[in-house]
Amino acid sequence: MYKGIKEAGVILDYIGILKEFKRAFEIYSEEEIKGALSGIDSLREDFNMLLDGLLALFSEIPEDSYDRQTMLRAIEVLTTEEENSKRFLEDYRELRKIFELLGPAEIKVERFFEYKWISGIYTFYMNTVLQNQLEHEMYAQKYFERTLKYVHRTTELENLRKDLPVISFDENYLRELEEKNRSKEEKAASIVFTLNRLVLVEKHKNPVYESLTDKVERILKLWKEKTKDFERIYAEGMEVFKKIEKLSQRQKELGFSDMEYSLLLNLEKDFGEDGEITGDVRKLSERLRDHIFNNWAVQQTARKTVEREVRSFVRRYVKRHGSIKIGY
Repeated sequence: MYKGIKEAGVILDYIGILKEFKRAFEIYSEEEIKGALSGIDSLREDFNMLLDGLLALFSEIPEDSYDRQTMLRAIEVLTTEEENSKRFLEDYRELRKIFELLGPAEIKVERFFEYKWISGIYTFYMNTVLQNQLEHEMYAQKYFERTLKYVHRTTELENLRKDLPVISFDENYLRELEEKNRSKEEKAASIVFTLNRLVLVEKHKNPVYESLTDKVERILKLWKEKTKDFERIYAEGMEVFKKIEKLSQRQKELGFSDMEYSLLLNLEKDFGEDGEITGDVRKLSERLRDHIFNNWAVQQTARKTVEREVRSFVRRYVKRHGSIKIGY
């Protein structure tokens, strides 16, 4: 299996050799060989079971509707409970594989519209919640030609993709958020999923995101409540984005690297903003500049020098403030 995409194929048995396989497998228990060799009837059963289970997740949502409001309701179901999201992704991807393996089976015609609707929810989910996985998803599509040909190229899914608000996180983010999202629910959802991707998934890449983790986790908690206050979620999310802009601008003005700024933000979290702290971080950075280079940590002399300077820096702060906690 490659990246969870291609794990099975179809064998056309013209001379009855599969009977010999079945005799060979008789020495094993059913549980031991489950999934090793499946007939078309077994695939039909699995297809029905998976599709019924996925439809049950959205039992309170009208089927065969592809408008953004309906899709957003489906996304709420998936993101309010983490287990729902995990189950949906696993089961849909398995369902998609079986759809390919079934070939021209009648069951695909009988349940085509249900499968298409679930595929629409998957498309909307990937484009709104899991945008960071879209590149892998585009690669995966070439293994699912039938789904792509008969499902994703239908009018409903083509229109759904065209109607998705494409918003990139840059200096125009807040303006585009207002212009491209129609309702308060859509605006709140867009903010929640963008913050989740930027701050909680990519926080290790950016000290600004890392410093706002607690605020974003609180917003996600609000989103997971059954009775959502969309206006509050939107307002608090806007405040976080404004804070990101302000902190990012400050980093540029100070000329600090990510490591320097991470240290500064952690110190300020404990002791408050203080010009003296900024100066101390700058001085420490200057003392370390000649000793921090590519692979410096594996060179004993450089590592000991850096450790000595950092210990000295920490001792001064402990003496001045009593205790210190640096989490970068």
